[in-house]
Amino acid sequence: MEVVVASGKGGTGKTFLASNLSFYLKKEFGDVVAADADVEAPDLLVSLGGARQLFWKEDFYGTLRPIIDLESCVRCWRCVEACEYRAIFKGGNGPVIDYDKCEGLGTCALVCPVEAIGLEKTHTGIIYAAESNMGIPVVTGDLDLGQGSSGRLVYVLKEKAFKLALSKGAKYRVIDAAPGIGCPVISSIAGSDLLVVVVEPTPQSVKGAERLLKVSEILKVKAVAVVNKYDLNPNFARSLSKRLKVEVAGLIPYDDAVIKSYSSMVPLLEFRPDSKAAKATREVLNYIVEGWFK
Repeated sequence: MEVVVASGKGGTGKTFLASNLSFYLKKEFGDVVAADADVEAPDLLVSLGGARQLFWKEDFYGTLRPIIDLESCVRCWRCVEACEYRAIFKGGNGPVIDYDKCEGLGTCALVCPVEAIGLEKTHTGIIYAAESNMGIPVVTGDLDLGQGSSGRLVYVLKEKAFKLALSKGAKYRVIDAAPGIGCPVISSIAGSDLLVVVVEPTPQSVKGAERLLKVSEILKVKAVAVVNKYDLNPNFARSLSKRLKVEVAGLIPYDDAVIKSYSSMVPLLEFRPDSKAAKATREVLNYIVEGWFK
C-alpha cells in the first residue's frame, strides 16, 4: 500500500507526519519504505536520523535539450512556429533557443524537414536510496539547481521505491510529497492508495488543501485530513471536516517537543513519546491505519 502525505502549502507539518508515520509502520508492522518526493528540498531522510548506509546512487537525465545544426538549417522557421512555449525565436543566423523556457518536448526536432535539430539528454538530478538511522529505507532525489522536470524525477523515484519495497518484502510505502499542487505533487499522488492531507487551522492552508483534494478527486485517490497545530485556532480547526468535505482523522496540538525532535533528527514518537503531540499523533495514526489501510 502506498500512502502519500501532502499539503496545499509549506510549513504545515507534512514531513513531521510522514516521518512519524514511517516510524510507526516500521515499529508496528516491520518493513516499510519511505520516499521523499520533495526533490527541490528533500529532508525526510534527515528527519529519520540521516543515512547510516547508502544502498545505491545514480544520476538522473530527465530533460531533452535541443541542439541546432545551423549549417544544415534551411531557415524555414517551422520550429519557431511549432514551439508552444515560445522557447525558439528567429535569429540572424537561424533559430535561437531560450533554454530557460524550453520544456524539452522535442516538437522542434519532429517538425524540422532537414533533421537539423537533435535532442541531447541533460543531467537533471540524482536519485539515491539509503537506510536511515531509524532503520527505515528511504529513497530520495535531489533536483539540480535551475532544472525542471521535477514531476518526471518524482515518477522515477516512486518506481525505485516500489522496487525497493518488493525486494525487501515491505508492505507499506510512505511518500512525503512536495508542498503545493505542482507537477511533483501530481506525480506523487497518481497511482497511490491513500492521500493524507496535513492542514493548519488557517484560511491559507485550507485554500491549499481544497485544491489538493480536487487533484486527488480527479486522480481517484481516496483522501483523509489531519489538522496539525489545531490549538492555534480550535474552533476553526473543528470546522474543517465540513469546510474540506473530507473526514478529519484527528487533531494534533502545537508542541515545542516537535521542534526539539526535529533538531535531534529523531521522530517525535521515539524522541518524546509521552509529549502531548506524540500522544495525539499516535492516536491519529492508529485511526488512519485501522480505518483506511484496507
